[in-house]
Amino acid sequence: MSSTGPSFPVSFSDIDVECWGGIKEDKRCEFAQAGEEVRGLLPDSMIHRWALDKANLKRANPEDGASKLYRPILDPYEFRLLELKPGEHNDALQGSLHHCSLELVAIESENNPITWRTPDEERYTWKFALPVNNLTAPMQYTALSYSWGPPVFEGKISCDGHEKAITRSLETALRHFRKEDCSVVFWIDQICINQDDNGEKESQIPLMSSIYRHSLNTVIWLGEASPGSDLAIRLLEDINVLLQFNNSSISPEDFERWGLPQADSESWKALWSLLGRSWFSRLWIIQEVILSTSPWAMCGYDCISWSKLSTSCYHLVTCGISRWLQQTQAPIQDARTRTNDQGDLCQLASGLGEVKEQCGQGQSGPPLLGLLVKTRHAQCYDARDRIYGLLGVCYHGDAAAVRVSYAQEYTAASLFHDMALHYLQPKPGSPINNVLTCVDHESPDLPSWVPDWRLPRETESLGYSSFSRNIYHATGTRSPPVSERVQITNIEERSQLSIRGILVDKLVRTSDQFIEPDLTYVNSLSENRALLAAYSFVSSNLDLFSPVKEHGVFSSFWHTLVAGQDAGGMVRCPESYAEIFSLLLDETTGQSPSLPDQTYSLRQLRPKGKGRLEVASLESRTAGRSFQDVRAALRRVTRNRRLGITSKGYLGLFPRYCKNGDLLYLVEGCHVPFLLRPAGDIEGGHRLVGECYVHGIMDGEALKLESADKADIVLV
Repeated sequence: MSSTGPSFPVSFSDIDVECWGGIKEDKRCEFAQAGEEVRGLLPDSMIHRWALDKANLKRANPEDGASKLYRPILDPYEFRLLELKPGEHNDALQGSLHHCSLELVAIESENNPITWRTPDEERYTWKFALPVNNLTAPMQYTALSYSWGPPVFEGKISCDGHEKAITRSLETALRHFRKEDCSVVFWIDQICINQDDNGEKESQIPLMSSIYRHSLNTVIWLGEASPGSDLAIRLLEDINVLLQFNNSSISPEDFERWGLPQADSESWKALWSLLGRSWFSRLWIIQEVILSTSPWAMCGYDCISWSKLSTSCYHLVTCGISRWLQQTQAPIQDARTRTNDQGDLCQLASGLGEVKEQCGQGQSGPPLLGLLVKTRHAQCYDARDRIYGLLGVCYHGDAAAVRVSYAQEYTAASLFHDMALHYLQPKPGSPINNVLTCVDHESPDLPSWVPDWRLPRETESLGYSSFSRNIYHATGTRSPPVSERVQITNIEERSQLSIRGILVDKLVRTSDQFIEPDLTYVNSLSENRALLAAYSFVSSNLDLFSPVKEHGVFSSFWHTLVAGQDAGGMVRCPESYAEIFSLLLDETTGQSPSLPDQTYSLRQLRPKGKGRLEVASLESRTAGRSFQDVRAALRRVTRNRRLGITSKGYLGLFPRYCKNGDLLYLVEGCHVPFLLRPAGDIEGGHRLVGECYVHGIMDGEALKLESADKADIVLV
């Protein structure tokens, strides 16, 4: 790391933002340097009038609080910055805390080059904070985004004569950032916020968006360098250039033609390892990246701009290489049957890049509920932060509805309950569908209809996405109407939700849960355990299918195993999936046909050697791609669900918590059916078990039943 850095210019007109605020040509990240004050910048009359109001705050003399590290924060716009003192790499860390204000903001306008407003303005021209002990001397700083690691504080830093314990990961980062000949200024949550003061944390959370927007830049600390991490960063740099004009799928056989490393290159392994670092799984990184003007990622002393990193991941997703990486980098030996709990690591960075670009165009932030759905995998130590960590980037109307409190009596369950009620208020769209399709757990401290954001989702939602409205129309062919009646009937506890729906059927038989379902054409007889389990369940209950023979056993079987969706869950599954299932089912069971009504395509009926579709054909590019699509769809929708058969003979996919006797309902305002369970302790009450797919009623067929009358339902 270079020991020199940029010095403060005399005025902001001297700043070359592209060069001065970010990365120099040697690609080493530069940080805001503490030094000469910015002079000649502020309009004296305006700044002094504003400063006089601040003088009325009775601030303690810094020397009076010498016995404590943290002096109180008195103003809603006040926060602290850390000045990291110079030193060599192994020297003890030394720093000083400065109290600053974010209330005054410089922005440009057509009539006035610089005007001064408060932080409700969206456009920030210059990046600085104002020290409260000298409101005319702007102070620039770098925000740090990093992974805390385990809450074990084995590192330390001396601040203003007080020793503060910090995590080892932060201590390592600061040693990499420290310069030998000058101080650098950071905002770091672990040090700049008194983490032992819940009241202070509550007051600082609303400032997060301003803190990151005012920072000169943001450095993302991925951790120390490891073998191959430099290769991974160079590969991301190359991908950003090599794939920028590509719109087609790329298979490993095409890598050389595109100038990419061979499929067995260590660079791919190193890339997946880099993207799997703990920083990418943190919840707080979402708003840190989105709000930052110039974020850069560092691993050891290697550096890459966030823009290049996220764009490269976007290219990897769109061309299909990320799916190949997910399949080949999992820790199981056979690449054709392996599973990977990490998911698509490229998708996270790519998605963050898209949201950041959207916010950068001045658009309103996305709904909080949508962000909660997308970030359910993310980690934080306090479950309430699953919501608080998104307030800086979500739609302002949702943020305003959130009560920020770390009080012991205001639990995460209370917060999640409040947010569910907020979203169930009458508004455009289908709020009840969006809330109910997020329910994925049985949590005793929550009403059954409130999603529990403490736990990562264990199933892929069938009905949440906007695409699903093009696939399912259980309550009619058009988009479901907003529910006519969504009311809270237990006013005191707000635990009972009154809705309207139609009772369709009852669940009478269920299979075992699909834990890690997969599909393979290698050793099908022994390895296709999920397909064999599904076949065994259906074949042993053929007598229950008689009431709905018009749907066909085989057609119900394969449609249900992909929930009627294609590989991406964006459109209905093509009928071509039938021949893949027919081929693999016979190969797995050793029978032909394996199920009643089973169909065979013309390719399957051709003579051997004459273009017949066989298991070996799935190694080819065209047939192999169809197989991979079927496999992806099956794995996605059946994981942690059960097959079930209803009393009327319908086959479907149901929540893992389902039981015989659970009731199948169509809910007004929703386009997928739900499974409900009578609550014996409350008259007329039902508990929500979850969303489901039932072949034969997903296009409004159940509305034609004689018993299809709407009735009030009370969810508890």
